[in-house]
Amino acid sequence: MFLLKRFAVLIVSSVLLSSCLGKYVENDLDALAKNEEIKIVEYGQTNSLTLTKNASTGIYYNISKTNSAGLAVSSAYDLLLAYSLKTIDGKEIIKADSAMFNFYTSQAFDGFKYALLLLKEGEKGTFLIPSYQAYYESPPAGVEKYAVIVAEIELLDLLSEDDKINNYVKKKSITITEKTNTGLRFIRTSATTTNDSLKTGDNVSVKYNGMFLSETSFDSGTFGVVIGSNSTIAGFSEGISKLKKGEKARIILPSNIGYGSKGSGSIPPFTPLIFDIEILTVNGK
Repeated sequence: MFLLKRFAVLIVSSVLLSSCLGKYVENDLDALAKNEEIKIVEYGQTNSLTLTKNASTGIYYNISKTNSAGLAVSSAYDLLLAYSLKTIDGKEIIKADSAMFNFYTSQAFDGFKYALLLLKEGEKGTFLIPSYQAYYESPPAGVEKYAVIVAEIELLDLLSEDDKINNYVKKKSITITEKTNTGLRFIRTSATTTNDSLKTGDNVSVKYNGMFLSETSFDSGTFGVVIGSNSTIAGFSEGISKLKKGEKARIILPSNIGYGSKGSGSIPPFTPLIFDIEILTVNGK
């Protein structure tokens, strides 16, 4: 959010100068913003667009296709988009008929993210994004500095964590052994015939491999866990409690029993996870 912070600092500086000199002193960014706003308004008039200004971001927009019943965008969802970006003078930057977007892992300038938050599922709009919310002084090759960006965005679908897990299970043709009321999917991959089920207080050694739904590993190893303790995330504890010594399973868990809305390290917020787990020993045996 560097640009927003810089914008705020410049505004404060302007006010301080105003109080010292007894009059308003316009700074460069103020002048740039005013000039870009004139261009945006003229663009709307030339293209017969009725534009609404979002006061908190400076973005002007027109929703050409509405869906009052659609889900509102939030960072908890992955977004399926059709979109294009061009400069206000018509230079095309990028166009995609179908692209997945995640607020934490996808690369995009702030103004693009703010534009998405103005849409609901199934809606389509035109967004005029001032340069200080777009590429500003660091545009891609072929785009001039301080370019006002025109974004045409259609929000085709919103995917919840449950949607993403279900898509993964379907793609991999996985047979779920059990789905619990927490959303955990438990897939037993190796079973034993013994009756020594784990119980609260058992100290178990677990071999694990943690992965994203892409099956890219983010962590692996072996460590000890006391059954019934709060030493691990809830979904991991729930998964291992269903196993016996020597058994293996794959568990798939939503973020509400994982790392939640904050994430952890390389794990972004609202991320479902996979763990391949094996119980090696129970109480040292």
